[in-house]
Amino acid sequence: MAETMTEGNERSSISRRGVAKHVALALVCASLLTACGRPQPNFGAAGGMAATTSTAGPTNPRVNEVYTETQPEIADTDPVEGPVNLPSVPKASTTPVEPAAMQVKALATTNTNMPAPGLGNLKTTIVRARLTWTPVKGAGAYRIYSAAQREGAAAGEKGKLCYYLPQWLPAAIVGGGLAGLGNLNVGQEYVFTVEALDRAGNIIASGQDNCAPLAPLEIPYLREPGQNGMQVGQTPYLKWTPSRGADGYYVEVFKTLRGILPALPMWRGFRGETDSNVMMYGQQMDVFEGTKPLQWSLPLNIGTRYAWTVCALRTDTHNMHNAKAIAKATAPLNYFVP
Repeated sequence: MAETMTEGNERSSISRRGVAKHVALALVCASLLTACGRPQPNFGAAGGMAATTSTAGPTNPRVNEVYTETQPEIADTDPVEGPVNLPSVPKASTTPVEPAAMQVKALATTNTNMPAPGLGNLKTTIVRARLTWTPVKGAGAYRIYSAAQREGAAAGEKGKLCYYLPQWLPAAIVGGGLAGLGNLNVGQEYVFTVEALDRAGNIIASGQDNCAPLAPLEIPYLREPGQNGMQVGQTPYLKWTPSRGADGYYVEVFKTLRGILPALPMWRGFRGETDSNVMMYGQQMDVFEGTKPLQWSLPLNIGTRYAWTVCALRTDTHNMHNAKAIAKATAPLNYFVP
């Protein structure tokens, strides 16, 4: 009987050692399964192992990386730069800005001259227009256009470009070159347009004016004192031939430089009668309407050589203040000695 009990104890000890080995093996397997991300087995009370279904997602980082790499590719899109959810910027207006008005004045001039005696008898007439305007603040340059009335200027057309001038030159001469080349047409109405440009080339101001050149006047030829007249006195009478259609005459006397070149003005007088043809030195007869009284006289010196001339004058309004066209005809110089 004692042998039987000893044998039974030995079998029980062996059985317990086997169970312990199985439990240890099961724990090792569970640890490996956990490391691999697989569901752990559920051990029963008797040390058995029951399979359970885990709902948790993969916990292994490597498995997560594989999972991320297998996601569907997303099409490339440009990222949105700058702040978002801002109100939209309104578009710039397409309506052009109307240039400001600028004051422009056009004055037509018809000048007829003749060389001094001994230099030929060629009479020259120059017909041109002088343009002036009020300088525009911010202007970097000016464009000048000229158009005859028949070319459509009355309908607003600018005509041909004449000049592109810097901002520091607020004046221009159109037509009437050397010896009358490029003269404007007498009696033709011209419209001149001046545009002020900023430094970017945009028109910031614009203005127009018109004028029509007058026909040339006849030259008033000098009669007395005759050329190189001697001992004519200190208050000589000055006579000339009248110029038909003139509003009046300016008579001028100059002290000469070396007896030839007119230098110092000695006297200037005006006579406003068309058929007048004589004035005494120093006499003050009339003042041309619209002009300032710039008449003066200085005493003549005996034995000094002086030059004198007469200029016939006409305007379209018979008033220099509001004239749009002027015609002048100037006689060649005569010389005399008191």
